[in-house]
Amino acid sequence: MNAKIENAPKGLISGRNMDFSAYRLIIISFFSSAVIFYFVRFLENKFYKVYVQEHFLVLHTVAEFASIIMYIASFLVIYYVGNRDRRLRMKVLAGILLFVGCVDFWHTFSYKGMPGLLVPSSVQAATAYWIIGRLGLSIGILTSSFIPIKRKVEKISNWLMVGLPLLLSLGFLLYLSFFPKGFPLLFIEGQGLTPIKIILEYIIIAMLLIAFIRFAIEFNKKKDFLLSLFLSALILTIFSELAFVSYSNVYDIYNLLGHIYKLISAYMIFKVLFIFNIHHPYNRLDRAEKEISKYANNLEQLVELRTQEIHEANTEMLRDLEYAKTIQKAIMSEKHEIYDSLEVFSEYIPYEKVGGDYYGFEDLNDENVAFYIGDVAGHGIPAAMMTIFMKQTIVSSKPYHYGLEKMFSPKEVLTNLYRKYNETDFPLEMYALMLYGIYEKRTKKLVFSSAGLNTYPLIFRKNGMVEVVEHTGFPICKIDANYDPQFKDYHLVLDEGDKVLFYTDGLVEIADRKGQPFGEERIIDIMEKNGSLSPELLSHEILKNLEAFTKGVKLNDDVHYFIMEAK
Repeated sequence: MNAKIENAPKGLISGRNMDFSAYRLIIISFFSSAVIFYFVRFLENKFYKVYVQEHFLVLHTVAEFASIIMYIASFLVIYYVGNRDRRLRMKVLAGILLFVGCVDFWHTFSYKGMPGLLVPSSVQAATAYWIIGRLGLSIGILTSSFIPIKRKVEKISNWLMVGLPLLLSLGFLLYLSFFPKGFPLLFIEGQGLTPIKIILEYIIIAMLLIAFIRFAIEFNKKKDFLLSLFLSALILTIFSELAFVSYSNVYDIYNLLGHIYKLISAYMIFKVLFIFNIHHPYNRLDRAEKEISKYANNLEQLVELRTQEIHEANTEMLRDLEYAKTIQKAIMSEKHEIYDSLEVFSEYIPYEKVGGDYYGFEDLNDENVAFYIGDVAGHGIPAAMMTIFMKQTIVSSKPYHYGLEKMFSPKEVLTNLYRKYNETDFPLEMYALMLYGIYEKRTKKLVFSSAGLNTYPLIFRKNGMVEVVEHTGFPICKIDANYDPQFKDYHLVLDEGDKVLFYTDGLVEIADRKGQPFGEERIIDIMEKNGSLSPELLSHEILKNLEAFTKGVKLNDDVHYFIMEAK
């Protein structure tokens, strides 16, 4: 009942310039109800009439059943809106209207001349049900007037909305059917209403007046058409009660007039709840549909234009990726190379078109071969650009001290690389892990230094054993301009036929469908069983086992390794 003015039909409300029109329905409802009521009252001698029982019962039953349908329909509208509208005021009204609808049903069949329900019909039973129903309605409406329309509940039990009203109405049915004397006498045939009936009617009217005042104050602030309709319904309900204070025969004109007021009031209440919960939301949808239709004709062209722009941008991005892939591939070493007493075979499977892993071999002179392998944080073009930087920085740096007499050791190469990297504009979140080493062809000695690569080289010895070479080191990153990490050299001696596997974490971390990683233990097992094979055939065995393990699971990182064999 609190829908904003702009949500109401434009034919009924026109913005804030509705000072009189906002009150027009209320004024018309009041004066028309009053004129009819007092016209009958002042001209009672001419218009007062007691109808034939059969004729009156037809009119009474039609009016009551129509009212009951309105009450139940109002309840169902709120009930089936459910959690879409969690306003507490609506939930309270729904429960009350269900209760009143049930009690009015008992009242209709208990009316004198009707067949009755559990016991024969009587004036006392029908009047008692009427008073109970009107008290329930007035208490419910008064209670709802104290509940702010914006107050919501997270969830309300169906028991409260359905079960409680039904149980209460059934309780009154059983009580009045089997304990009729427990309820005050309300009507005496031949005499009319009892004082207690008149007092109860005025109590009902008083509660309705208080509710009317509270809703009128709310209406004065919001100028809401639905509130004006609800206030009009309250006016008709009050005049209905005035008519039921005035009758002296259950078949007279006042009784009929009261039922007519009640029927119109029930229809107005239904209309308020229907408009608020169903009509307004659909109106908003209609307005949204009309707004969207304004752009519908241009939508296909707009989508086509945007699709073309996206396609062009995507094509350009793919072209750039292909260029980056070509450049990255060009700076990588060949898969299979032989450097005198050293044979090398490598495998590189990027996660994306371009990857963040890098490796290389540099034939420094007749005696030494430099090698490196690393992993840049991230994937795609940014990682690829950093791998190019790492490669070019290592290759372009002078490998010797003072001519050919003395080479840089691996730890010195990493120190120089770390310093050079800290002079660049790469973002702080980017970093690289790597190993850099030198292999001496004649002596088969191998020395390497670690910049934090998180995998350990594996050595297959001629005796069939596999050794794990542990190491530590600091990543190539930006942490502090004054920080100077201390890298360490690790020395190994290889014999002819020994093989060394260097790899990045993508090889051991790739998982199967159950999420289990491939792991270092599987690689060791493969090397123990196939270490006597050539580097190329050993690589094929690793890939074969990897494919059987993953069974088509998509990569989540670059997979890269190379195998060195001393000849």
